[in-house]
Parts: sequence; structure tokens; C-alpha cells
Amino acid sequence: MKRKITSLLFCASVIFASCGGGSSSKSENSQTIENTDSLSDSKQCDSVIIPTGLSKEDSIAIIENCTTKSPISVSDYLGLAEVHSIEGCINYYDYIEKAKNDPEYAMYLPTHRDSAAMRLANHFMRMNYVAMHNGNAKDKLQWAMAVNAVIDTFCVSMPSIAKDSVLNEITRIVGKYSSGCQFEMNFECYVSSSIDYYRTIESYRQFINAVPSSIKSLVQKEYEAWHDLNNARFVLWRDVSYMQEWYSMKPMEIEGYFEYLSRNRRAELDVERYIILFGKTYQQKGKTITNTEWKAWIAKSSVPEDIDDLKAMGETNLIPSDSIVIPRVNELNSTFTKWIQARKNLSAALPKEQGRSYDCITADIHSRIIGKLAPIVPYAFRHSEEE
Repeated sequence: MKRKITSLLFCASVIFASCGGGSSSKSENSQTIENTDSLSDSKQCDSVIIPTGLSKEDSIAIIENCTTKSPISVSDYLGLAEVHSIEGCINYYDYIEKAKNDPEYAMYLPTHRDSAAMRLANHFMRMNYVAMHNGNAKDKLQWAMAVNAVIDTFCVSMPSIAKDSVLNEITRIVGKYSSGCQFEMNFECYVSSSIDYYRTIESYRQFINAVPSSIKSLVQKEYEAWHDLNNARFVLWRDVSYMQEWYSMKPMEIEGYFEYLSRNRRAELDVERYIILFGKTYQQKGKTITNTEWKAWIAKSSVPEDIDDLKAMGETNLIPSDSIVIPRVNELNSTFTKWIQARKNLSAALPKEQGRSYDCITADIHSRIIGKLAPIVPYAFRHSEEE
């Protein structure tokens, strides 16, 4: 599953430069690039449709979006074309133009630090797009390593910026040139959620590397199962539970929810790290969820939160059909079952007390998923999952 960036109404520069155009049919305003032999290895397709009028870099990016397939290595990510898409999604060009003629806008003339931060932002978001749309769980670990390499490079050029603060430069530069309109706030939230997702994947990567070799493969499998469950959980919420088609902040909330999921998993992972690496005891805080409660939550999640509003407005056509709901529910159930089994396998391989603590936090994560236990990091937008 992949996040629908195009549904967030991002500007054309992101759609074309970062999202590969979002079109599967050839139009008059396009050209076909045949036999992409200049691209490395076998990750190629016979033809790629390129809209006319794009720069060479944007055209290369669209080709890369088609040809970069799993497995994706660190070098694949680092070798992606440099595309300047961030500038067009905020008020960058307008502020720069005003700064040339109006002293009141002089603060918007980019400094060396600003230019470096913008390059970092473009590089990070370019890799993020490919990871999210073309990569699986293993590819995301490679993506995290590629981001780490980009951070190291940034630190060489900007030694005054602490390494653990480098990604804050991305949110700083996006915020500096944002005018505050809804469109740009939506984009800022997309950037922020992408950074938080990287931090969660990187936390997992470090955890996998830190555990004893005897359980490393089991932790890796739990990560892969969580990755797929997280995607399934998000997609059901985005496409079914949460509709709000009439709500102007929908793109912001979608990204806010994705960020919420990432932060909660990172907080849970911190607890698991102490259990497995340091033998910390964990006591279950919520009750064990029954199969009946799980099915009830699935049923509740299978209709839009705003179904009464949709009916009142006569917009029943916006209520998801079974063809949308059923595959997403099936995917959630399937990935949840695999995740539970992966955690049982890991728990069984741990010493008795550690295994018991691990089972306790598994039960609490289950409770949080269906809203029967308060999230560690609350959902910061309209509501939390706590009931």
C-alpha cells in the first residue's frame, strides 16, 4: 500500500517532479522515452510517458519513478535526480522576488544556510517519495541509511548544525517560506510526517542492529509485519473511516494521523528496547482485547466517521462502497494476524520474564489500536483514538 500524495492537492511541481505525473494514459502534451538504456541495472521499463515542457531533471525523475523497483539500495536512493520541487510548494519564489525590491522582505533573501537547507529538503523528499511509493519494508531500512548519509554530508557543509537537529532544518526552511495558506500548511504537515516516519524506521533499524544475533531475524520479521500492518491501518482510516470530503483541512489531518502512528510506534519501540536489551519489566496497563471487541472495532471503522453529515448533505455517493471497504478490511485483518504471530515468535525466543513483559506490551498496543487504551502520543488534530 502507498500513501496517496496526489490526493493531498500538492502543486504540479511535486506531482510531476516527485510523483511521476500521476497519469497512466498518454496525452497530446507528452512524449514517450523508449529503451531507457542509460539507466543502471535491470530496473527498467520499455517506455515512460513524459509530459512536455518539463526540465531535464524533472523528466529524469519521472523515469526514475517508473524504473526504481524493489530491492532499492542505499546507492539507488542517493543516485536519484536532484529535483527542485519544494520551492514550488511554498511561497519561495514570490518572497525572493519581493526581497529584491522591498527592504521589508530582505529577510527572505536566502542565506548560505537557507540554500543548504533547501537542497537537503529537496533531496530528503525525493528519496521519501521513492521509498513510500516503490519500496517495501526492507527498502525502507535502506532509505533510512541513505537519509543518514545525506545528513552526514549536510553536517560537513554546515558544521555549526548539530547532527540530531539537521532534519529540523527542513521544517525550518519550509516554514520560513510558507505564507500560511491552507495549501502550504497541508504541505508542511506532509513534510513533517515524512520526517517522523523516517525517525521511526531509523529507530527500528538501530534496534534490529542492537539485538543479539540469536533473535535478530525475529525482530526483523516483527518490523516487516508492523510495517505492513501500519500501512493497512492507515489506508483503512484514510479511505474508509475518515472521509470528511467537505473539510478543508483533510490533507493536513491525513498526514497528521500518519505522523501520530509513527510517533506512537517509536514510543512503544523504546519500551521494547528496554525489555529486550536491558531486561526491564513491563506491566500491562489495559485489558486484553477479545476477538469480539476486535470485530466490533473493524465494523465501526468500516463506515465513515462523518456518515451522518454525508447523508444530511445528500452526498451518499461519498460513502465508500464494498469494493473499497472489503479489500482494506481484509488487508488489515491479514496483516494484523501476521504481526501477532511475529510477536509471539519473538516472545517465545526471549527469556521467560522478558517474554512475559513483551506479551504485556503487545496486548497494550492491541488496546491502543482499537482505542481502548490512551495513546502514548495523542493524535494532535481533531480527535484522538482514546474513547
